[in-house]
Amino acid sequence: MRILIAEDDPVSRRLLESYLGKWGYSVAAAGDGAEAWRLFEAGSFTMVITDWMMPELDGPGLICRIRASHRPGYVYTVVLTARSRKEDLVEGLEAGADDFLTKPFDRDELRARLRAGERILRLEHQLREAQAARLQAEQLAGLGRLAAGVAHEINNPIAFVTNNLAVLRRDVGSALTVLARYESGREALARSDPSLVAEIERLEDEADLAYFRENYERIFERTAEGLQRIRRIVQDLRDFARLDEAESKEVDLNAAVRSAIAALGHELNARSIRAEATPGEIPPVVCHPAKINQVFYNVLHNAIQATDPGGSIEVRTRAEGQGAGTVVVEIEDHGVGIAPEHLAHVFEPFFTTRPVGSGTGLGLSVAYGILRDHGGTIEAESTVGRGSVFRIRIPACGGD
Repeated sequence: MRILIAEDDPVSRRLLESYLGKWGYSVAAAGDGAEAWRLFEAGSFTMVITDWMMPELDGPGLICRIRASHRPGYVYTVVLTARSRKEDLVEGLEAGADDFLTKPFDRDELRARLRAGERILRLEHQLREAQAARLQAEQLAGLGRLAAGVAHEINNPIAFVTNNLAVLRRDVGSALTVLARYESGREALARSDPSLVAEIERLEDEADLAYFRENYERIFERTAEGLQRIRRIVQDLRDFARLDEAESKEVDLNAAVRSAIAALGHELNARSIRAEATPGEIPPVVCHPAKINQVFYNVLHNAIQATDPGGSIEVRTRAEGQGAGTVVVEIEDHGVGIAPEHLAHVFEPFFTTRPVGSGTGLGLSVAYGILRDHGGTIEAESTVGRGSVFRIRIPACGGD
């Protein structure tokens, strides 16, 4: 946890830094409110301890700015002051302070109040996770309804077209056989009616009959392949949403990975990014299919956003551990990477390094929560300029 200290008295500031460092906190300290605000804008802090009276910008003023900044995640603030009047307490609370500690402060009391603040921050974090999960669940439900509607509206016309194509393919072949039989008698026809033969040859040239004879089978095959591809796309959407499966069941994660890649095919194609799956021999896992599909979708989508056009993403699966053990899914991109100071925050709700408006910062936090509920984990490794690996572990059927 990172704590920002704003204290103009150097002795008190050094004392606070010493205590907080010994207690395991990461600390940044400022000698006045204005400097503290600059540090706050440039960094990421979950807690602020501020003096009341400071030059340029006092404690309540600093807290007002923090509250008005609308940073993702809550910032817990503690005011250190010698003031003890009720009016001062009211003023500080109205400015947005969460707690007060009078000077000279007691070390044990300070630690107890910081621990109380940590509990509040954990509750706030859990609330944001729950809200993010609900939002993602609503989005997934909408996608499921869309997939069901697409399947209903497209599958029937696709069946008509497929059946009609089969009939056309059969009848065109028969028609060409009949035409070939007529052509075998062309010489006799030319002797009896040369003008008719000339008209037939002109029509053959206009219709490019020779090209059609040579290529009609390939045309029908490619058309059938296109129809089959549409069927697969619709089925991939249905497999991805799987809203008809509300209960946990055994799932092949290799199939789930393929489904998520297919669901993101339009984004991969739009950015000319290759997603290469290397499936391993893995046991099934017991999970809620829609939620696990959402995990793969979110992490893959994040990888696409981090990868430059023309790049690649690798997805690998393998078994780990004795017996049933654990299934490991690794999703690796070769993109921009994540800075070390950001890596520890990537699973926090609403945290994003992308520009304002281009991402909600919900995808990875929701994936983290889903995996936690399934007894699994997700971790990230990254090198700036070289890319990132997200490693997902889910207990296999019968595993520990």
